[in-house]
Amino acid sequence: MMQLDLIASFLRSVFSGLTDAILAFVPDGWIMSLPAITLVLFAILALVIGLRYNPLGVSFVGVVLATLEMVLLNPETIPETMPGYSFGTLFVRNAFSDIFIYIVLVVAFLVLMSSSVWGGDKGTYNFLLLISFAGALWVVMATDLVALFIAWELMSTPTYVLVALGPHREAVDGALKYFVMGLLATALMLLGIALTLGVTGSTDLQAIRIYITNLWATPVGSESSAYTLLLAMVLFIVSFGFKVGIFPGWQWVPDAYASADGSVTAYLAGGSKKTGVSALMRILMIAFFVAKTEWAPLIAGVAILTMVIGNVLALAQKDIMRMLAYSSIAMMGYLFIGIAAGNEIGMASAVFFAFAHSIMKTAAFILVWAMSLTLARRITYDDLAGLSKKAPMASAMLAILMLSLAGLPVGVGFWSKLVVFQSAIVAGMWWLALVGLLNSVFSLGYYLRVLKYSYMLDPANDTKLCMPRSSMLSAGICVFVVLLLFILPNLVLDYAFQAAQTFYP
Repeated sequence: MMQLDLIASFLRSVFSGLTDAILAFVPDGWIMSLPAITLVLFAILALVIGLRYNPLGVSFVGVVLATLEMVLLNPETIPETMPGYSFGTLFVRNAFSDIFIYIVLVVAFLVLMSSSVWGGDKGTYNFLLLISFAGALWVVMATDLVALFIAWELMSTPTYVLVALGPHREAVDGALKYFVMGLLATALMLLGIALTLGVTGSTDLQAIRIYITNLWATPVGSESSAYTLLLAMVLFIVSFGFKVGIFPGWQWVPDAYASADGSVTAYLAGGSKKTGVSALMRILMIAFFVAKTEWAPLIAGVAILTMVIGNVLALAQKDIMRMLAYSSIAMMGYLFIGIAAGNEIGMASAVFFAFAHSIMKTAAFILVWAMSLTLARRITYDDLAGLSKKAPMASAMLAILMLSLAGLPVGVGFWSKLVVFQSAIVAGMWWLALVGLLNSVFSLGYYLRVLKYSYMLDPANDTKLCMPRSSMLSAGICVFVVLLLFILPNLVLDYAFQAAQTFYP
């Protein structure tokens, strides 16, 4: 943690003049949202430039500049007159939102890098991606339900189109299923917001928290209000469950992930899902914190069903992209174990798991997508036969990712699952940790199958597999981070605990 802080301090000293210029010319209420605003501006610029030239470089500049602004405009280092809020109190930057913002920006950079082999030369493609990135930043910063809804639609609406732009014929079908499920989730979210507003008279999460705390302290005569708020809470869990692909709203995930181009799939799995997790965590831990006794068992049940469904269906797949899609569903089940624990270590473990999963899944989808482009067909297990001889580097990276996703002591996936299971045990939910462990063992059935085909079977031919360099570089960066965080997990884990402390002042 200290090493990263030193790097951030160095950057702030080098670009102190730029920081002063921003503080002088940008309105105070916009400062904390400047990275998202920057992405919107560069999205429009990429759309215009894309009419004649390749706009991918412009998109890269926008993401890098937004990341630099995140480092320079830290609410803890700029003058005290500049609060962490923006646009009134609708959005806030703190330790919790910042770590999810960095997840989105890291995934955005990797996705753009892999987009150079498909779609990256089109202005509309870059415009939709950057707009979605901006919406994702506002989602994780939202402290108001209405602001959260608007930011979520800004993030998710472009992804419906991006999925439909996939190269396969079934892309439109996958996008349609994704859109219909997203529309249903939006309706449920709006109903939850309406019920909450009707009872509490506010959409601000802190104000809702105060109202619910007082209501739970004096329940006599207020039973109808309490039941209405519990219904709203269930609607929020179900709606965001649809959006992040957990039970009961997981059905769209395999079709959308397998039919979209791999860069978009990497963003959906590594970026947009994590914003949904952050939004649900903020709602439960701020607005409905006092109702933890009511929502913790529900979250635990959802986690179990999600793990079981994801792992069982992943084992039955032959298409690698669909296998990874079902695996991603199961991974959300593991993450929700930390949320169900409801304690500080549980929140920290969920944040850490979200970061680790975003890196691993982004790399896995980009790597398989690169193989699919090279072979000009969907990748099945048979296509992996002898991969270690045809593409040794790609095979090695894929093996590391599969072992890490399985939770074996090879990559950061080992620590992410261990901390999640530990949080459940600390909360007295040892049975939930046991179910998670058994599911993790069960998942070896399809993760190790990838290694079996890659290293133990002979290839159908000796033709070398020449993978796109940009995709290999993007996946290679992720694999390096996976291995680095296995050796030094505290580089991120310390920030995860710092983020969790925002719920326990």
